[in-house]
Amino acid sequence: KVTGSGIGLMLVNRLVRIHNGKINIESTEYQGTTVKIVFQKDNRKLQKPNQKSTPEPAIEIPELTAPATFKCIANASNNANLQRILVVEDNDELRSYLFNLLSSLYNVQTCVNGKEALIIIKEFWPELVLTDVMMPEMRGDELCVAIKNDIETSHIPVLLLTALGEEKDILKGLSIGADEYIIKPFNVTILRESIKNLLTNRALLRSRYASLVTDTQSMVPSAKGTNSLDWKFISDVKKHIENNIDNTEFSVVILCELQGMGRTSFYNKLKTLTGYTPNGFIQLIRVKRAAVLLKEGQHNINEISDMTGFSDSKYFREVFKKHYKMSPSQYAKCGENISPVTLEEDGDETDNDVNK
Repeated sequence: KVTGSGIGLMLVNRLVRIHNGKINIESTEYQGTTVKIVFQKDNRKLQKPNQKSTPEPAIEIPELTAPATFKCIANASNNANLQRILVVEDNDELRSYLFNLLSSLYNVQTCVNGKEALIIIKEFWPELVLTDVMMPEMRGDELCVAIKNDIETSHIPVLLLTALGEEKDILKGLSIGADEYIIKPFNVTILRESIKNLLTNRALLRSRYASLVTDTQSMVPSAKGTNSLDWKFISDVKKHIENNIDNTEFSVVILCELQGMGRTSFYNKLKTLTGYTPNGFIQLIRVKRAAVLLKEGQHNINEISDMTGFSDSKYFREVFKKHYKMSPSQYAKCGENISPVTLEEDGDETDNDVNK
């Protein structure tokens, strides 16, 4: 199970091509491998002393240490407020290299194969997975498929890092849902910027997912990084809340049961996709419905409070004012084009906070 870092053949390929050669490899498991390298017989033009090759871009090399198993545990506690990245790489030196490269910017956890990653993901809840493709136990492309087809993890961006640089390999990686594909040997700056861009795009998607709250028609995913499971998840959550809009006993626990998800995984997914906690999301749907009823003018404030699941009209007024920066009565008079304010929410919440 001890493997290389996956860049040896890539380097050989580059060297052969520099000399206008060709290389071909045929391999059958348990039978053998044939490597054919062909050079031009008359290759004098490459022997001119004044010929200069194009220099490769400089690669920044952070300090290499022993495998980062223990170090990454300490890092997780020290950088708890940083964005979380899971690095999946079976080669000890490369895994340590990637950890040292990224740990100053992110909260980094590491593991050695896809099977371990699937377990750690449900505990660490990373905001991005950086994985090699060629690994024992479970390959990186198989891990990507598992992540993207699980409703609890389908929102997590996956970056494939591999020496498989042929066009067919890249297309295959992208077709299974990978958000980015980087070929070894890689440029450090490009890797860092790719990670940064994926995390930034994920943040931008939150507004698109959250917009489902105000849309009356179903939306079709179009932006890069979207996943049909994620759109279905948001649509289903919204539908469950709307179907129970007047139920004062409706809670996050009931919502999790309707979604068939555990509380922790549900919280992490909804918070990552929309920026709202489950309680905050329920509350937002309710005040949006209340705003519609207020503009219709057919019910008084106490009736609307009951119709939108707030058993206490005083609390309803407080929540509405917090979202719309005006009282319900003021909104009924002049708030036709006013949208609710996105609120910063605390991480801790209780079921009773929804209804008071």
